[in-house]
Amino acid sequence: MKYKSLTQKAITARFSISEYQKIEELAEQNGSNLAEVIREAWRSYKKKNDIAKELESLKATLLKQTFEVCSAVAGLSEDERVEAISELKERLGGLDHERA
Repeated sequence: MKYKSLTQKAITARFSISEYQKIEELAEQNGSNLAEVIREAWRSYKKKNDIAKELESLKATLLKQTFEVCSAVAGLSEDERVEAISELKERLGGLDHERA
């Protein structure tokens, strides 16, 4: 029985001859094989996307915190805050604020 088939799945991808040769060269340079080069490319792609998502989350958090500080310093009432949030959403294309 092949246990790998329970935890792994093979895929097939087509590359141009020049792309294939570049992947093959990279594998040789790294003392690796084609499959490992492609797996590493996937891991790198995934990590880049994870970092981008985290940055977007941090950006939203920073925007919310900055808004709260500015609202407090300006002494905005709750109604003025709600109005300011609406205007900010229009100008910046969104502010997902829990208390709005």
